[in-house]
Amino acid sequence: MANSPDNSVTILFLIGTAAMLIMAVVIILFVVFYQKKVLSEQVKQQALEVKYQQQMLLAQMESQEDERRRVAKDLHDDVGLMLQALRTTTLAILQNAPEEDRKEVQQMVTEVTETVRRICWDLMPSSLEYFGLTEAVDEMCTRLSSRNQVAVTFSFHGEATLIEKNKQTLLYRMVQELVGNALKHAKASAIEVVFTWTKNQLQINVLDNGVGFDREAVKNRAQPGHGLGLLSLENRSRLLPAKLIFEHNFPQGTNASVTYSF
Repeated sequence: MANSPDNSVTILFLIGTAAMLIMAVVIILFVVFYQKKVLSEQVKQQALEVKYQQQMLLAQMESQEDERRRVAKDLHDDVGLMLQALRTTTLAILQNAPEEDRKEVQQMVTEVTETVRRICWDLMPSSLEYFGLTEAVDEMCTRLSSRNQVAVTFSFHGEATLIEKNKQTLLYRMVQELVGNALKHAKASAIEVVFTWTKNQLQINVLDNGVGFDREAVKNRAQPGHGLGLLSLENRSRLLPAKLIFEHNFPQGTNASVTYSF
């Protein structure tokens, strides 16, 4: 039985519709696949850019640390020797001068020598180079406490784990920045630095009883120079990588915590 013209038209219409639907599905699948590929490439590119930026930032910070180390060595070796020679020469010249004058000159040279030593230590503490992070931070707190009218104490729990030198330096600079900010801005009467070592993690807490601060307000200030310390902390935390958190410290002040997993 021959197909009627109407049946033939219906079949052709159905075939055409099916073909169009297939083409539409193919086009949609192609667009989705293409978009996924583009997105994947964008993600890869962003990851490469982030990695490159981190490498550049790390290289910049390592260069800064190398320069600190060089300047500290030059100050210690060259300027230190010059000051010793100056002390000897000056006292020899003033040997017939009144004792009070000799003592005054000697005191001045001693103060300058101590200032140079302090600058050397601030630039690159030898304890960090030779004894590690815990000892360096302990020494830093002792020195800052003796220099300022603020009690800066240090304590640690657990057994210290050996971590890479560059990581120790990043962590040390973060503690230095946090304590320095508390001394300069918090109006605190007490600052406590606490290390808690576990098998695969170091948690650092810097607690003060000062006035506290609004992190977002500091970050959003328009004046040049504001928030640079916070930016430095965030950059170092990304390089480690570590988790940086600021919380309210009961009953007042700030509890800044740095959690580094290794």
